[in-house]
Amino acid sequence: MIQLLEILGKDYESLKDIITRTDFDSETLESFSKAGINAPVSEGKFNEDLYFFSFKIERYKIEFLRNKICQIDFIEDKNKTQEIIDVLRTMKEFEFRFITKQQVEETEWEIIDDNTEEKGFTEFKRKRFDFDPSSQFDRNNIDKYGVMGFRSHEVNIIIKEEFIESKSFFVFEIYKIPNIEDFN
Repeated sequence: MIQLLEILGKDYESLKDIITRTDFDSETLESFSKAGINAPVSEGKFNEDLYFFSFKIERYKIEFLRNKICQIDFIEDKNKTQEIIDVLRTMKEFEFRFITKQQVEETEWEIIDDNTEEKGFTEFKRKRFDFDPSSQFDRNNIDKYGVMGFRSHEVNIIIKEEFIESKSFFVFEIYKIPNIEDFN
């Protein structure tokens, strides 16, 4: 059993017994090794079951940065998402915020960097949302939120509803807040 938050930020070398690389086949990795090339890890899967607290995660994607697990994304249905949110909301180390889909639609884009006059550059836009801490979260209607998020000193958790045709699901993006050492 692998706990998601315990392996987030860990180096591939320390976890290679529980991770199977899926970015290269074994022959290619062996060829790299013989040539003295240490290919960075870009994709992998766990050899054991992955859990987020007591919730077993079936469908996930591991993202690496400099051979460290920097992010794990997974998807869940509405009911399991509600259960996970309930657990996270009871934990004091996480700050919870949410933005409704209506707020997302009504908020104007603001230009933060306009480089359109230079050839080959584009302008960068963002939407900034003010969170009202007094607003009530509607646990039974999580599909009305554009973004739900939890933040601690070490981890950010972003939850968004996505659609494939007429079916909806919720995507969890869980990532370690990078330290300066992560980029050295």
